Amino acid sequence: MKKLLVILGILILLGGCNQVDDMMNPSEDELMKNVNPEVVMEMDFDLVGELIDVTKGEIQGINTNGNAKGVSQASFNGESYNLLATFENLPDPQGSDFYEGWIVRKGVKFNVLSSGKAEKIDGKYVNMYASGKDLTDHTFYVLTIEPDDGDPAPAGHVLEGTMK
Repeated sequence: MKKLLVILGILILLGGCNQVDDMMNPSEDELMKNVNPEVVMEMDFDLVGELIDVTKGEIQGINTNGNAKGVSQASFNGESYNLLATFENLPDPQGSDFYEGWIVRKGVKFNVLSSGKAEKIDGKYVNMYASGKDLTDHTFYVLTIEPDDGDPAPAGHVLEGTMK
């Protein structure tokens, strides 16, 4: 646990923060990237949700044929929020495009936060994310396919699901 906290502290100091846009206005330690895969993969999660393919044919040069799927999991242990989303049957993006994860708080205080780029580990795409804030009220997960165009807004939705 101490090792995870040290890693999280270093990420904050190195500016591992990310802001989607002014409307969403996350605070300075809202988003932290470069999470240790071994630590996150071994965690027990309180929230779990199946992710279903929402593509309708080809989207940004990829075609899942409706077969993509995944699982998103999240929890807050009193000190850090952790998210792990794993995916199956995702084709590799075209050119410089990439997959990006998003967590969404629905309702009156609607908010969308990027959980960063999905990385390919052992042949499968994975999205890991940590924050010093309790984000368990962000129960909807979206995986998008993003063009490398500098626009921070979410692009084409590939997978979606609610964590319960």
